[in-house]
Amino acid sequence: MHQPLLFLFIGCAMLFQRQFNRWFLVFTLGFALIAGLAVVSTHNYIIEQVIKEEQEDINRKAALIRSRIEAAIFRDTYLADSLATVVAIDPEFAMASWDDVAGKLLTKASYVRNVGLSPNDVISHVYPLKGNEAAIGLDFRARPEQYRTVLRARNLADVYIAGPVDLVQGGQAIIARFPIFLSPIDKSSYWGGVSVVINYTKLFEESGLFNLAGASIAIKNTETLDYFYGSQDTFFNADFVVPISLPNGEWTLAAQYTIEQTPQVKQLSIFVYAICISFVLATYGMIGLFYRSFLKAKEQAFQDELTTLPNRRFAIDLLEKLTTERKESFVLLNIDLNDFKLINDVYGHEAGDALLAHVASRLRQSVRASDIVARMGGDEFIAVLRAARPGDVNSIINSIKTSVESRACAWQTYKLYPSLSIGHALYDHESPQSLDEVMATADHDMYRVKTLGKRERSVKESIRG
Repeated sequence: MHQPLLFLFIGCAMLFQRQFNRWFLVFTLGFALIAGLAVVSTHNYIIEQVIKEEQEDINRKAALIRSRIEAAIFRDTYLADSLATVVAIDPEFAMASWDDVAGKLLTKASYVRNVGLSPNDVISHVYPLKGNEAAIGLDFRARPEQYRTVLRARNLADVYIAGPVDLVQGGQAIIARFPIFLSPIDKSSYWGGVSVVINYTKLFEESGLFNLAGASIAIKNTETLDYFYGSQDTFFNADFVVPISLPNGEWTLAAQYTIEQTPQVKQLSIFVYAICISFVLATYGMIGLFYRSFLKAKEQAFQDELTTLPNRRFAIDLLEKLTTERKESFVLLNIDLNDFKLINDVYGHEAGDALLAHVASRLRQSVRASDIVARMGGDEFIAVLRAARPGDVNSIINSIKTSVESRACAWQTYKLYPSLSIGHALYDHESPQSLDEVMATADHDMYRVKTLGKRERSVKESIRG
């Protein structure tokens, strides 16, 4: 904190050394102190925001990873459920046609490594057989850690996700256990089961878990409390914990932030200090000029120079407040000046400017004091009718058209009669739309009115002809 203060003081003193006196010294010291505190606070805030954004990004990515894991397991599990159904309907046929039946599952599943069939809880068939020969003849009753999960699925009479478990053929995997009952209502008709081995390492990799930077991740089985990814310490120091839903079960994912002061953050810190100090010094030297310019800019920022109406910036700001902060119902009119290009081409741009100013004046006089008329640019205007009843909209539009179109704009020796196309859109705070939707509705309605008017004029001209 002291370095920014020192830099500010020296910079300010050197900048105004010819005018240096006691009062200026007091002002400089006070300004340097306040500005130094502001610089340090701004710097800390920006760095904290960067770290916070990174943490929020990690949260979003972790949630996405969780969703991908859930979706993949549910997808492959329920694809395998059809295989279990085939076995339950006709075990003899399933065993006789095992390669064909199981092969179709593997072609559709994304992470299934192999499938096993175990009548009376002894594996008799595996697909694919190559690389999994060691599993043939495995009696689950001789493997208590696996038999427990077989019994769990049998008691549930539904699929159960087990593991990760050590495979007899090598490696680890999670296993979806499907119990097979010859009678859907008689649990004593237990025949055996189908085991679907899922490559969870590949699943975690493709879900993006291995590439998640800035956090330590750990996953445990919520039921058994077995930690099978990451460390137990991550759970003890977790910044957030989310569940991973499984068919008839759940895992828990924990994340601990590991964001540190990287070289990029240090460079950002120096850059922020440099920008803030430069800004303070410039502000100190130009504060008077800036203030006068600010007052002038504030006055002109929301006013259209030609018509003196509120401009587009003012209109958008007002509409955003009405739709988000005040939640006030209103009617938006989109007003377009017909054949304005023709006026410019025939009489010149000065005539066009005069017509725009004339129309703006008539529009302002045609609405209530509580309503707002603004120029959006070119020959486009809008009117915001606040607290207008929907049933009165058409009569208001007709009144505005009559008021504007009945008065000609005097230009030199010519009289220019304006013609308007007015579209509208209703905004109801009880069933709100976005501002873009409201403006688009009014714009489309205006073009509908303009097109209809052209057709009517064309019909009249053809009748006259």
